[in-house]
Amino acid sequence: MTTTFIISETKLRDFTDLNNNVDSLFLKNAVRIGQDIEIQRILGTKLYKRILSDIDASTLTGNYATLVNDYVVDALLFWAYYYAIEDIYVRPRNNGVLRATGGENSESVDLNLFNVKRQSAKNKAEWYSEKLSEYLIENTNTFPELNESTKLYEDIPDYSVQYS
Repeated sequence: MTTTFIISETKLRDFTDLNNNVDSLFLKNAVRIGQDIEIQRILGTKLYKRILSDIDASTLTGNYATLVNDYVVDALLFWAYYYAIEDIYVRPRNNGVLRATGGENSESVDLNLFNVKRQSAKNKAEWYSEKLSEYLIENTNTFPELNESTKLYEDIPDYSVQYS
């Protein structure tokens, strides 16, 4: 499980409509899932691990810093938001899946409203992911990890046109 985060929960709150009272655990988990699933899929495991290693060591510079700051962060913000929406707005309880309304009260979820909100986040995430993919295509030689062979349990970079 990833313990290094590319973005902070503060950044996620600053660039989305998430309130400050949203539980930090929901946001941290959403960031972890967004980067492990979506960002690693696009970058491939080797480049993804390189970036996490550089973040851990505070050595993220040059082309890698540009990749992260100008492309990865934007995509991850909305992937994390996409994954957070489900945990924030819809919570499984003993009496079913409910939408919290504050305090002790809850009510059934309006599925159409939930789907519209989540689809909007996904559309933004896909748009930024497309920009990330295009950047990687244009700069394949800049990041040698994109061309390194991988083990069966590692993801190869998937920066094909996938969001058309």
